[in-house]
Amino acid sequence: MTNTELAQAIRHKLFAERETLKDAYEYAFSVFRTLGRNEMAATTAFMVVMNTLANELEKLEKSNG
Repeated sequence: MTNTELAQAIRHKLFAERETLKDAYEYAFSVFRTLGRNEMAATTAFMVVMNTLANELEKLEKSNG
């Protein structure tokens, strides 16, 4: 599986992303600290991290190819 294929498999267009993976992690941890056990918020935060990771995988694929 290529990085692009993996990115497509984990991306969900309903959710946003952040500029960097570090920003996505900071956002997710902020949501977890603030909203605790709220499943909807946790899902959103997780998907933002996944979408940002997908972007990073695509960048890596472009730089290698």
